Amino acid sequence: MVTQGKPIDIVYPVTSGVTAARLQNDTTDCQIEAAQRVPPQILTTTTPTRSSPTETQCVTKGNTVTCTTTGGEIYGGETYSYDANESLRARAEAQCLSGRGYKLATIPKCPAAYATRPVLSQFYPLSAATCYLPGAGGSYAVTEMLR
Repeated sequence: MVTQGKPIDIVYPVTSGVTAARLQNDTTDCQIEAAQRVPPQILTTTTPTRSSPTETQCVTKGNTVTCTTTGGEIYGGETYSYDANESLRARAEAQCLSGRGYKLATIPKCPAAYATRPVLSQFYPLSAATCYLPGAGGSYAVTEMLR
């Protein structure tokens, strides 16, 4: 994912000494708890409609009048659904992780120009060199840049 030519940072739960397996279990448990505490509230709405102005032009040739009307196209009126509780559920998940000792940290993508340390099952302590490597299917691994 890219915004204005810059890779997107991830917001990642961190705590010292945690293993990847424990982080995954804690994250899953907190996602389940948040989903139970804040269930989806799917709302459906429709965008406003508007129409372009109409204009009629007539041409007279002898006894014949020919008129052409343009415009009058309808725009908008699309219906879409969204989960009104999505951001509240994300806050509930963050609250759960905080209760388990995690802090949320913003981690940048590892620059291609730098080598990285090996990805371990236990995370490196959070530092200015912490970054993530994107993987297949939206996955990622947190590691450190070597300078």
